[in-house]
Amino acid sequence: MDAIEAARQQAAKLHQAACARGSDTSALLSFVTDEAERRGIDVYPLAQGDSQLNGGRALYDSQAGMILYENVGSDFDKAFLIAHEIGHVELEGATQDDLTEEIDPDRSTEAPAVGAERVVDYGSYERREIVMDLFARELLLPRSVARCWHIDEQLSSEAIADRLQAPLSVVQQQLLDALLLPPITPPRTESAATPVGLDDSQRNAALHRGSAFQLQAGPGTGKTRTLVHRIESLLEDGVDPGVILVLTFSNKAAGELRERIAAKFPRAVATLWLGTFHSFGLDVVHRFHDRLGLSENPRVISRYEAIELLEDEIARLPLKHFRNLYDPTLDLGDMLSAISRAKDEVVNATEYRALAEAMLEASRELPLGDDADKQRERAEKCLDVAELYQAYETVLQGTDSVDFGDLVSLPVRLVESEPEVQQLLASRHKHILVDEYQDVNRASVRLIKAIAGEGKRLWVVGDSRQSIYRFRGASSINMKRFIEDFPGAQVAGLDINYRSSGEIVDLYRHFSTSMKASEGALPLQLHAHHGSLGKRPELRVATTPDDEIAVLAAAIMEKKSQGVEYKDQAILCTSNNRLSEIAASLEALGLPVLYLGSLFEREEIKDLLSLLSLVTDRRATGLVRAATLPGYTVRLEHITALQQHLREADPDPLSWGVLIDEVPGLDEQARESLKRLSAVLGDVPTNANPWPVLASLVIDRLGWARQAAMANDLQSQMKGVALWQLLSFVRNSINGSGLPIDRLLSRIRRIVLLSEDREMRQLPQAAHSINGVRLMTIHASKGLEFKVVHLPGMIATGLPGSNRPPRCVPPDGLIDGTEGLTGLEAITAGHEEEEECKFFVATSRAQEGLLLYASSVQANGNNRKPSKYIDRIASVIQQQNSPTRLSLNSVELEVLSLDEEALLISEQQLSLYDRCPRRFLYTHALALAGKRSESAFMQMHSAVHEVLDWLGQEHSESTPSAGELEAQFTRSWFNRGPVDHGYAEDYRRIGERLVQFLIQTRQGRQLVKPEVLQVSFPEGEISVLPDEMTLDTDGKYNIRRIRSGKKSSDEFDRIEYTLLLEAAERRFGHGTRVEAVHLAGETQEQVTVTDRKKSARLSKAQSAMGAIAQGHFPAKPESRTCPRCPSFFICGKVPAGKICIKK
Repeated sequence: MDAIEAARQQAAKLHQAACARGSDTSALLSFVTDEAERRGIDVYPLAQGDSQLNGGRALYDSQAGMILYENVGSDFDKAFLIAHEIGHVELEGATQDDLTEEIDPDRSTEAPAVGAERVVDYGSYERREIVMDLFARELLLPRSVARCWHIDEQLSSEAIADRLQAPLSVVQQQLLDALLLPPITPPRTESAATPVGLDDSQRNAALHRGSAFQLQAGPGTGKTRTLVHRIESLLEDGVDPGVILVLTFSNKAAGELRERIAAKFPRAVATLWLGTFHSFGLDVVHRFHDRLGLSENPRVISRYEAIELLEDEIARLPLKHFRNLYDPTLDLGDMLSAISRAKDEVVNATEYRALAEAMLEASRELPLGDDADKQRERAEKCLDVAELYQAYETVLQGTDSVDFGDLVSLPVRLVESEPEVQQLLASRHKHILVDEYQDVNRASVRLIKAIAGEGKRLWVVGDSRQSIYRFRGASSINMKRFIEDFPGAQVAGLDINYRSSGEIVDLYRHFSTSMKASEGALPLQLHAHHGSLGKRPELRVATTPDDEIAVLAAAIMEKKSQGVEYKDQAILCTSNNRLSEIAASLEALGLPVLYLGSLFEREEIKDLLSLLSLVTDRRATGLVRAATLPGYTVRLEHITALQQHLREADPDPLSWGVLIDEVPGLDEQARESLKRLSAVLGDVPTNANPWPVLASLVIDRLGWARQAAMANDLQSQMKGVALWQLLSFVRNSINGSGLPIDRLLSRIRRIVLLSEDREMRQLPQAAHSINGVRLMTIHASKGLEFKVVHLPGMIATGLPGSNRPPRCVPPDGLIDGTEGLTGLEAITAGHEEEEECKFFVATSRAQEGLLLYASSVQANGNNRKPSKYIDRIASVIQQQNSPTRLSLNSVELEVLSLDEEALLISEQQLSLYDRCPRRFLYTHALALAGKRSESAFMQMHSAVHEVLDWLGQEHSESTPSAGELEAQFTRSWFNRGPVDHGYAEDYRRIGERLVQFLIQTRQGRQLVKPEVLQVSFPEGEISVLPDEMTLDTDGKYNIRRIRSGKKSSDEFDRIEYTLLLEAAERRFGHGTRVEAVHLAGETQEQVTVTDRKKSARLSKAQSAMGAIAQGHFPAKPESRTCPRCPSFFICGKVPAGKICIKK
């Protein structure tokens, strides 16, 4: 239980005691005034801005024994201020003064999982104020009371707000906390076998003085306890807490440290500086902003916000390899990752360009061949990054912004270049302590060196074998170079493992002897405090990956029968995809699973966002999913009838509710369900903010919060947790143009596309008490421990995983400590070391039981090799080749009924079915035009496509004059292009160039009118309409496919090109050519397909036609395409009924 929850529970007890005394707690102002006076505290209202308030809104004066507050706003506002001050008195004592400058009554209990707030920590003052705000809210409306009023008395959130005369948003947030999250129970006490005091190695480390000190703390050795005791010993020695700087790598770790220290030194914890490197860097930026050319409070932007700033700039840059002129999101994301990696090494844009140019020059000296070509291409990509880096720095400066990398790199450059700043920081932070030192990057080390000087008061703790964050520049080399960085430093280790059994310690200790990260580290010589249990870790060998899950499920049940609760068992994987597969199978078996997975792919979240989309979507695409909700079900043919009517009527959003009786073909049940669904959304305006709409839906209009609170099964509890997580995410305002709901949905797409939603998979604190098997990645398990750990995927391609270098490999010489290696070689070497560290971390999470799993058969029936790590630990494990397994439940395929006998579809439709049958269903079978916001690039392409359509209709056999073409382009531009954009002329030039290139490819060729071609299969016909056709001088026809984008690496593997070729040859004979023209890449290529591939793809096409005829439309999830799909939010459930393929 953290400080926030402890404060809330204390407030609830005070409220309960007041009720027991007969107080009218619904009269909020008199209630809190009475509570203050019961403590001997006088309460006085003052005019806003009164000098006695010292510039704040309220204060507590301990000497006078009084609370002063500004007498403005509602009674709730006044009551909240007084309750806030009572919180300070109750939680901090009556002898400490307080000044409250701002309050936030409806704040969330947890920091956002995405965006800048995810990295930037709160200071001690801000943390205190957060605790007091939540104490005040709980005192005025305890969660138990809110739950009782809503469930037992059936009061809506508006009725509760009316009863208390409180803001609706405050009541709704308290209801969300009360109904969607399980109650937090007190933590289990530590085992009696775990000593309360320090062992000798911990004590010696904590009391070290006189030189820089590195503590190498293996897993389970009590490093946090030692770090806390180190701080306490400094305070006991009389060190001013104001000169102590404690740096960590996560807000969670900082919060835990702060609470431990506050238990013994509550006043000191408010004065010492304790937080993340990024928070400390931001503090430096704030203090010396003028020297950095920034305002006092510059904006800190996340990666997706950086992309929003840059997507307009990319059109103006002379990029060669990353010039995606349709949707540059992924290219920008990859390049920004490269820039972030450069900032980890404190390399600016100019230095980056110099490294890239040197790399290009070096490639020219290599012998001609593939190696030289690949090296030159990598260098050219680095030059692309350098171009963007320079533009990015200009944009940041122009918008008074900094990114995460700047928060460390800017202070480094400042303290290294300005002695005055260095002296000021060094004199202020005389004692520096660093947690998780194996995770520092070079920028962090340089910052520490600049402030700590010789490091005589520097104390760090870490474990090079647990360095698993190389993607953010962390490297165990900094552990090895500590003595070099701080001459005279001493290094020591901790001796006793308090977590694992002797057999488990033996496994990872044995593995550590051959780890690359062990080079230069002290030998891992740990004594297991709990001794041996007489049972070695196990390797259980399954057949297929599905069988591995069956074996895993049996093992979980086996451990449960031996007394190990579900919540004390964890499954660790390297990939989220595998976790999702395992979670789904275990849930199908009825095993309780504590796993959120990808938040925006959960069914209840898609249901809710589909409903939300109806507020702004004129076509009401979300109805196809909403029609599957219990109580609102509508058959599929009725939904398609309504959709057809909306396409013709084109009403305003949400107006479909009044048109239901006009739609032909609907039965009475459909009309009633649709009217009920329309009533759920009511008259929400299109410009509404998303949070109040969603909160109202979840609490009152749909009653999902009540259902989650009253359910007893874990799956319903997890649905509640997921809804709470979504509402917590939505609370943060999203700046930008357009409707707020549209901005939110667009932001979600981008966050998922960039994988920025990974932190949202982490459970809120309240969910940790749920009794379910924990599923998480190895990265997420860092710092945790479980009685039993299950580690599946111990195969050759699982752990260690294959090396997938980033698209933007760092230029040679960028990464410090990799002298003599190219950027690619440095990445490869780092990957191999990190994979070993991941295995070390995973195995060392276990306390009593460690079970490894490996499948032995591939999908094609061939044998599968086990992980090479198995050989290295074979002597300390036992292997089961015929383990017990449960029978997995088979998954029934969804089948939809087609309202037609023979199929007639186009080759592009079939190609879409091949890529994703579900998207084919939504796009062609149901003719849904999902709404998504268009970037300036997309608008530019829309204008170009309108010109291409005009060419196809009016000039398929001739080329228009320059004047005709210019006139049509202008019409299309003003019709579809980004005419109001600040860089409209740049986009127009790009669009005009695309069209000009197409015209160039027509020159000297005889155009003929395209005709519809066909390929017949027993299941139906595939119609093929070429974009253009020419008759070449040799008498052969040339079938042209025009694309406005760039050619992808697997472009010609798409089934549509084979169908084009087949249809053309059937109509015009062998030798007919198919040509692909890509306007953005300015390429025109003849499509060639081998006979073997052609036969396989035609067979595949026939199978696809058969699957369509049988009504099979499964989804094919793909991380880089799903978020861009128009049907992203509705994908999944479909109402029962019949469909008709739209031709």
